[in-house]
Amino acid sequence: MLTDDLIKQRADIVARMTAAHEADKPEDFTAAETELAALDAKLERAKAIEAADRKAPGKPLETKDAAPLLECRAFANVRSPIPTQFAGAIWRTAEGAAVPALTPKDNLADFLPSTESRAAELGLGGFLRVLNGGARTELERRVLGEGTIGAGGAIVPTPIAAGVLDLMRANTVSIKAGARTVPMDSQTLKIARQITDPVGGWRAENAAIVESDPVFDQVTLTANTWAVRFNISRELLEDGQNTDAAIRNILASAAAVGLDQAVLVGTGAANQPLGIRGQSGIQTISMGTNGAQLTSWVKPLDAVAALETANAGVVSAMVMAPRTSRAIYGFVDSTGQPLMPPPRLSNVPILVSTSVPITETQGSSNVASSIFMGDFSEVMIGLRTELQIQVLHERFAEVGQIGFIAWMRADVALARPGAIARIAGVIP
Repeated sequence: MLTDDLIKQRADIVARMTAAHEADKPEDFTAAETELAALDAKLERAKAIEAADRKAPGKPLETKDAAPLLECRAFANVRSPIPTQFAGAIWRTAEGAAVPALTPKDNLADFLPSTESRAAELGLGGFLRVLNGGARTELERRVLGEGTIGAGGAIVPTPIAAGVLDLMRANTVSIKAGARTVPMDSQTLKIARQITDPVGGWRAENAAIVESDPVFDQVTLTANTWAVRFNISRELLEDGQNTDAAIRNILASAAAVGLDQAVLVGTGAANQPLGIRGQSGIQTISMGTNGAQLTSWVKPLDAVAALETANAGVVSAMVMAPRTSRAIYGFVDSTGQPLMPPPRLSNVPILVSTSVPITETQGSSNVASSIFMGDFSEVMIGLRTELQIQVLHERFAEVGQIGFIAWMRADVALARPGAIARIAGVIP
């Protein structure tokens, strides 16, 4: 029986006890008192069951053959069960499709359908070799059939693309800081964004309740295009033993730097996403009119205070340029001893990204930089999970090389701008 029903029964019994007492009927009072004691014991058991149920991990619904019933869309035109270890949230699009919002701990590869695919066995290096020279084995012919070949290039088979994108995500500093990845299977994806919190109020009995609604608006993720060209010698492509790992690492690292640049300082112009620095509503702490050196923890603590004032006190990370981290690691007190971070910041990771520029303008200074800190789980990275590669057969033939162009499409949005702070004007 539901706890609410038991509470209602208890109120009825207490009313009977009150009536029996006022009517001076001790027998009726004793009977009701005994009934109340039994009901109280039952109510405590019901509360314990409900508390345990709230703490229990969620479990996907199952069909008759034990296959998960709830599916989501992490890849274009592919529906896959939600992994049991998935730590993120499941969002619903306007069309009703379930889309996962991946945390840094989640992997796209976990969303691959259970159907057999041998593309991962061939690897990215093998796939590029097949694109250049054609399929020579049954495995290569099967994998080539899993990709989509066209005049503009080839769509990499999903298992290979997932591995490259996961490696890229692992190398992306803003994702390490806590940014969530939202797969996009079309050019645009609309998400809700919270602008202000609701504010309640204390009230007297029978008084009107204060009306205060949270303010939301809608932000649209629109996939922008990033690309990189790389060359491989014909001999290395055909004979290299570690070509697959080398190509994946090079491609993933380059894409991670480009994605970090977009997330942190993308201008929103020239086909770039609009990054954190240009978003309205974030907390801004200035180092001064013309910037200043960072010599203590005062400004980071000011940023924490601004976040806490906006009821967004979670600080998952601090992201900065290598030059700025060197200054922080060199903090010393009046006796020359290392200046440890205060307790509020002692557990906040300091993450370094070369995508944070050191040429920002702050007044008369043009060598300033920024620190980004706050709850990075409010940063949404829309990512097209299709990876496209184009082969340039002839352009570098005279030097015995094969050219490849890899394309990635992504966008950035802040679900709650006030949860992120920027310390601007840090100079060397």
